[in-house]
Amino acid sequence: MSGAAHGGNEELLGLDTPLHRLPPQTKVAALGIFAVAVALTPTHAVWASALHLMLILAAATVAQIPPVDLAKRLIIEVPFVLFVVVLPFVATGERVHPLGIPLAVDGLWLAWGIVAKASLVLLATAVLAACTPPAAILAGAERLHAPRILTAIAGFTIRYVEVVLAELGRMQTARVARGDDPRFLWQAKAVIRSSGTLLVRCFERGERVQLAMVSRGWDGGIPAGLLTAPAKPVEWAGALSVPVFAVLTVVAARLIGA
Repeated sequence: MSGAAHGGNEELLGLDTPLHRLPPQTKVAALGIFAVAVALTPTHAVWASALHLMLILAAATVAQIPPVDLAKRLIIEVPFVLFVVVLPFVATGERVHPLGIPLAVDGLWLAWGIVAKASLVLLATAVLAACTPPAAILAGAERLHAPRILTAIAGFTIRYVEVVLAELGRMQTARVARGDDPRFLWQAKAVIRSSGTLLVRCFERGERVQLAMVSRGWDGGIPAGLLTAPAKPVEWAGALSVPVFAVLTVVAARLIGA
């Protein structure tokens, strides 16, 4: 399943659309501004959130991203949604009684605001990820003068997630070869020990990689040869048109609410 999803993402990255061709720094900046606009959107302005969603769907259409692929990205927020569900029950203030269940009005609006804003930012991030390779995203962030420590950590994380998963798979195979059956609860002790061993191996591997990179002249940033070229004004205008419209929507929503 994960392999199919990874393959689908590679197919999306291989497309040639106006959104794919934009320099990554313009798309990273656009995502940041859009996320701030979504966060500042008044919770009661449902129409403003609907316009934000339309902007995301328009960008996804330009990038030829199937709606199903965008919907799959929302799975990651399911644990947060389960937490938000309790807010209408524990909040105070005026209450409504749909189906005889007392729910706080403020709690309902708070739950709606959290879910709506988190979903919008998550969908916008999915659009960026679908049309920009991870390495290009980091290069774009570096071009925008993001803190080097953040880009370095993100780069290591992206690079070594698959390495760590492969190491975990080898350790699991070794356990099974020695008679371990991870399907049963009494194997939990062995799984916990393996997790500790995996943590130590990852830490040691990270130290070796850092020493090797420093010995080759790494200064904590992305090499200049891997950075993208500066974006042209027309490219900035194209990328920022979406977040600018989102900002104007927020301003209108706040003026109407005032």
